[in-house]
Amino acid sequence: MQEDLGTVLNKGYGTWTRNMIIAVPFIFDLLATIILSFLAAALFVIIFVMPEISSYAIAGNVPPETYLEIIRSLLEENLLLLIGGTLLLLLLLLSVGSFFEAGAIGMCHLALSSGDTSLKQMLLSGRHHVLNLVLARIMVALIIMAGIIFLVPGVLTAGKLDTLTLVTDPTSAGTILMGLGLLAWFVYALIAVLSLFFVEYALVVDDLDPISALQRSVLFFKDNKASVIGIIGIIISISLALQILGSAVSSVQFLANVWNLIYLFISVFVIRPLTTIWITRMYMARTGKTLYSFDQYLLD
Repeated sequence: MQEDLGTVLNKGYGTWTRNMIIAVPFIFDLLATIILSFLAAALFVIIFVMPEISSYAIAGNVPPETYLEIIRSLLEENLLLLIGGTLLLLLLLLSVGSFFEAGAIGMCHLALSSGDTSLKQMLLSGRHHVLNLVLARIMVALIIMAGIIFLVPGVLTAGKLDTLTLVTDPTSAGTILMGLGLLAWFVYALIAVLSLFFVEYALVVDDLDPISALQRSVLFFKDNKASVIGIIGIIISISLALQILGSAVSSVQFLANVWNLIYLFISVFVIRPLTTIWITRMYMARTGKTLYSFDQYLLD
């Protein structure tokens, strides 16, 4: 059945109040990200930094500028290894994030179709969709990055000019083409983001492979442009409102520290679960899925 944006927001909010357990995957995602990042930093220090510092410390105290020299030396001597380790960490974080994202969408799907959800559904959905979701996210990133081709004419033209000309002459052909290329890339990326916004939801809700999910998302956006832009606008507005409130509160140092904790709490326990429910409900409502109806959801 078709639902307008107001109905999606209202009924989605009702589902969230009944199923606040949907915040659990986002809590686990945050904790996993912190733990993995800490372990990666600790391994970097233990494997690379500590041996260097120990060798310097044998001769006496280590001056502060020595640390900068150590870091520079490490980057030069182990660049490929560090790049490989960074890519591995990013892939691991992507996999963990995809598992919990798939789990959260699966929980929302169950809550919206049956009324209630469970942590078991998070595990089932996460295990079933994690690989496809990782591949889909990589494909989306590559599609957006493909817009770099718009910079090629400007780069080729700028390569024929000296750096001083590019800096001092904003009307040079190279500078103009670079500017136009960046603008074209921005427009392309914006269209791509809007068109592929529902990839994750199509993949989990309809149990699709990555390519089919991309195609379904594009078709969904084509048929629901105003609603998709509307719900994205609402989500962005909520984020901006919190940022503005945070800027006002941050003028006082003590309140700034308190606000950081409050913002983290709101984001993990409220904003992410609620917006995931909204987006999942919109996708289900606009693709003919059966939605559970609570008495308190009735608008009339």
